[in-house]
Amino acid sequence: MKKYYFILLSILIYSCSEDESSVSEELPPENNFSTEIFFSEYIEGTSFNKALEIVNLTGENIDLEAEAYSIKKQSNGAGDWMGEVILQGNIAHNSTFVIANESADISEITSKSNQLKTGAPLDFNGNDPVGLFKDGELIDIIGTHNNSVDFAKDQTLRKKKSITEPSIEYNFEEWEIFEMNTVDGLGSY
Repeated sequence: MKKYYFILLSILIYSCSEDESSVSEELPPENNFSTEIFFSEYIEGTSFNKALEIVNLTGENIDLEAEAYSIKKQSNGAGDWMGEVILQGNIAHNSTFVIANESADISEITSKSNQLKTGAPLDFNGNDPVGLFKDGELIDIIGTHNNSVDFAKDQTLRKKKSITEPSIEYNFEEWEIFEMNTVDGLGSY
């Protein structure tokens, strides 16, 4: 009789165990999307060689103008946000949008740009915090608001791939730092 119970118990345990075909699949990738677009690259190069890259990992295509996205800067880390530029165009999921100073003399900056602008806020330097706004509300920042310390003078910054959300507090540890006028990664994330 003990042998009979042992066989039944073995069959029960075996039938309840998971095999590879019964393991459920991982959650669909749409659960891994970012909540909002964010800055992914910052170029503070010589003269007018200035550019900002924004990445869209939200899972949706975004009409930047219709959703009222803009960029502003704070001059020398003091005073009000200024020089608002309304972003124009679309940014597809998993794509980037580059806005740059139209007077840049590095051709890769202007050729990889979706929007060009002279003056503020695309005349920033290493102590001018730059903010990404949606409907007038700050959603992402490069630099520390109300602080005139040089956070990225004469540098290119690229957001680390492990960072997938915007932040209204600048954290230099979220960025890789490159030499001035490094533009080889602009327009791709």
